Amino acid sequence: MEISLNSGPLVSICIPVYNAEKTIGKTLSSIINQKYKNLEIIVVDNDSRDNSVQMVQSFHDPRIKVIQHHVHFPVGEHNWNRCFSYACGDYLAIFHADDVYLPDMVSRQIETFRQYPSICGVFTQGDIIDENDEKIGEFQLPPEIRSGIPCTYKDIFFAALDYADFLPCPSAMLRRDAYSKLAPFRYDQFRSASDFDMWLRASKYSPVAILNEKLMNYRVSRTQGTNVLNRLRTHESDFFRVMDYHIKEYLQTDEIPAQKMNGYDLLRFGDLLIRTRNSFSKRDWKEFKTLLKDISWLKYAGIILRNPTSLYSKYKLFKYFRTFKVN
Repeated sequence: MEISLNSGPLVSICIPVYNAEKTIGKTLSSIINQKYKNLEIIVVDNDSRDNSVQMVQSFHDPRIKVIQHHVHFPVGEHNWNRCFSYACGDYLAIFHADDVYLPDMVSRQIETFRQYPSICGVFTQGDIIDENDEKIGEFQLPPEIRSGIPCTYKDIFFAALDYADFLPCPSAMLRRDAYSKLAPFRYDQFRSASDFDMWLRASKYSPVAILNEKLMNYRVSRTQGTNVLNRLRTHESDFFRVMDYHIKEYLQTDEIPAQKMNGYDLLRFGDLLIRTRNSFSKRDWKEFKTLLKDISWLKYAGIILRNPTSLYSKYKLFKYFRTFKVN
């Protein structure tokens, strides 16, 4: 279904910013140059100490509004939560201040909302780039998820048991009324994976659609704080906080197939191996020995023997995670 690129529903693009002077220009240019024009672009600054605000103010586009806060939130997700009170659009997207959005991004999402009025969110795929704009990877959609077809909570939840968090956070666009019901991002409970908890809750509120189309470039810098932390991480990924919570909730009303739980156990095993490797790299021998003791070798060996093909698929998955996964 075609839409008017100059009218149509108002879309609120919110950009939480903190010390992003090196990237915010490219991000903002990519949003201004969207083919879909009925946008309000709200930059929510988290008391930046560099020239981020001045960079934004150098763009002379009446759709841009800068909200400056002089109280800094150390947690980025708390600044994301500030965005909700400023948005007026029918649809709301929280874009990252270092990513780049292709010209068709917003128009394809609005087309999908028009095609399926009952959905509450649309996600896309994209390439993963480094600080020099060079491609270093790409997002992958689980084979059981069909492009552009509404997915239920069960669809997303079951796919995550095998493929972890496969929804690119900065590609999300939700109906604003859904965000108003689901907000805030629950960082205090789920920390860096609070975005994935939000997407699961959104899919429970109403189905979501995921376009298997590369409509954005997700930036991963070698000096990015969360990326550095991930390479050194010895604590369990916050993804498991989210999944353990939703597994407990799901089991109150229905069963989870054993094969799916085996897949989830192998995800946890892979994460444990990554953490063990990280502790070895840091020469943290006390942590290294503790993690080795935590590995239930017989349990995981039994799962692998019962599902031999799963080992290779999980190896590919964690190789993929090493490219971009940060929580």
